[in-house]
Amino acid sequence: MPEVSVVVAAWNAESHIAATIDAILRQTFSDIELIVVDDGSTDGTAEIVREFQDPRIRLVCQSNSGQSAAANRGASLATGRFLKFVDADDLLNPDHINLQHQAIQQHPDHVASCRWGYFRQNPDLAVASDDAVCRDYSAGLEWLVDSLTLADGMMGAWLWLIPREVWDRSGGWCKELSLNNDFDLSIRLLLNCAGVRFASDAIYFYRKGVSGSLSGVYSRKGLESALRTTQAGSASLLNVEDSPRIRRICADRFQGWLFQFYPEHPDLAAVAEAAVAELGGSRKQPSGGLGQKLLTPIIGWKLVRRLQVLAERCGWRRVQRWKHRRRLARIS
Repeated sequence: MPEVSVVVAAWNAESHIAATIDAILRQTFSDIELIVVDDGSTDGTAEIVREFQDPRIRLVCQSNSGQSAAANRGASLATGRFLKFVDADDLLNPDHINLQHQAIQQHPDHVASCRWGYFRQNPDLAVASDDAVCRDYSAGLEWLVDSLTLADGMMGAWLWLIPREVWDRSGGWCKELSLNNDFDLSIRLLLNCAGVRFASDAIYFYRKGVSGSLSGVYSRKGLESALRTTQAGSASLLNVEDSPRIRRICADRFQGWLFQFYPEHPDLAAVAEAAVAELGGSRKQPSGGLGQKLLTPIIGWKLVRRLQVLAERCGWRRVQRWKHRRRLARIS
């Protein structure tokens, strides 16, 4: 029985899946099994996985059911004492699993965290995170509070090395969720563990600019998922501590999505706005350029958003895409 089970949920990942698998198999910690769940890919993902002759790999193919369902299936088949989720286009540094494993050997019921950095082609040039949550925590709730108030709120499931007992108590992924599903899962993981142990030199390399990646899909279905996962995550937090600080954190999270929903999805916006009011209000301001910052205090963020949507329909969206490509070009 392996010590660590690595689960990769893959969908149409033929461009990067080989590099991801290679990074996992080259780990200095070799007592692993790798479960790749091909979630109904229509490209050559499964064939590429089959080319690897390592007995530690298990390929499971299923009809397309979504990333959450695929990851849950992989976890259900895993036999290791610990679980590690890796996205199908990302990479790990060679000592990653070993360092996370060492971090929680003397701390049963904790999860191990890591540092992470964005890259496009060359992970050696990625700048690893060094923020407020890059330390140990004696309670998962405190990690969540710091992440959502002092850091950037990155909650990818790939951050964690998870003891099987913690995973089982968390309930796993909600299979109905897509966009922002890590927010819900990571909250439940951290509320069901004894604390967080930080493995400073374990680096996760998060690939940016992948066409069709889950984080870039802001469809109606994706935005509905974002609202539902915010509702679920907020309910979990408030169930543990219904305090002013938690209510403010939850209100800010709803407010951030409210800016995304309005005005094109008024029903979602209405639900988010009502949640903000029920939680006591939010001072969170919309992010944007200088023009938005100047106009918002004068005409209000809702009118600014309407003007933005109108501008996008008149061609501004092409400019935004060009700016986005420029930003991606700065990532190595």
